[in-house]
Amino acid sequence: MSESGTNPRATPIEIIRRRVRLAYDAAAARAWTRLPRVSEDGLNAISFLFPLGEAFFCRSVAHYRDRITDPELRDAADRFIHQEANHSREHARSNAALRQANVLGAELETVARIMLGIAKAIWPRATQLSITCALEHFTAILASRLLSKRLLYKDGTDPAFAHLWLWHAAEEIEHKAVCFDVYEHLFGRGFWAWMHRVLGMVIVTVTGGIGLMLAFAVVRVKLFLRPRRAAPAAAAAGPPSGPSLRNLFGSLPITAYTAYYRRDFHPWDEDDRDLLEAWKREHPGFGLPEPAHRAAA
Repeated sequence: MSESGTNPRATPIEIIRRRVRLAYDAAAARAWTRLPRVSEDGLNAISFLFPLGEAFFCRSVAHYRDRITDPELRDAADRFIHQEANHSREHARSNAALRQANVLGAELETVARIMLGIAKAIWPRATQLSITCALEHFTAILASRLLSKRLLYKDGTDPAFAHLWLWHAAEEIEHKAVCFDVYEHLFGRGFWAWMHRVLGMVIVTVTGGIGLMLAFAVVRVKLFLRPRRAAPAAAAAGPPSGPSLRNLFGSLPITAYTAYYRRDFHPWDEDDRDLLEAWKREHPGFGLPEPAHRAAA
């Protein structure tokens, strides 16, 4: 939490319309970072979730755009959609390079298609917005974790993939309250609105958790069966364990998740603007027309 004495809810965060197009090289898609292999496998795996997931987020908010009467919130919703659409496109492009490199994890794309298809088929639009709020909470948690570890991406990493993840994380922090604020603007903060918001988190936790566990299990089985070309010493230690829910979320305090169930919760209760500002200082003008960004060259 911030110790500045300011209320982050009352301090609008600038949501910037960046235009990012990075150059992904399939030859660099395997071992693109110096993070532990299991962490890279986890990032690669969830990358396959994003194109469909971000499109779902955009549709959930866009459906209610004309019912947003607050001009500032409507503008924030438009900027949210712009950022999420960019994330969807860039992860689709990076995933193409991952596929060329035969990186495991594409199974999660099928999981996303099934789970989101079910959500669109059985849940009303209001519940889909509630589900989106819950998923945005998870992406904000992961974004904060990635930006807090951004120094691990500095040396020996492929710039395009590193920029993709850190830019994505920064924008998730920028817009982390938009969907939540749209939900409360439409449905209020009463008891039933709160219970409906909690329902969205329960749906995401149960169905999303089961889906990810099954998909990660498939990835680990394929990893075990894949021909191994490692040196004898590495082979003796056994194959990499592959991605897991514990690897993605295990080091996070449980309160980062349970806070969402509070009736008075707001995304900016966790004020991590310092991480966002640090990234912006390190990458001035990233994705903006001036000054021109050359990181993808």
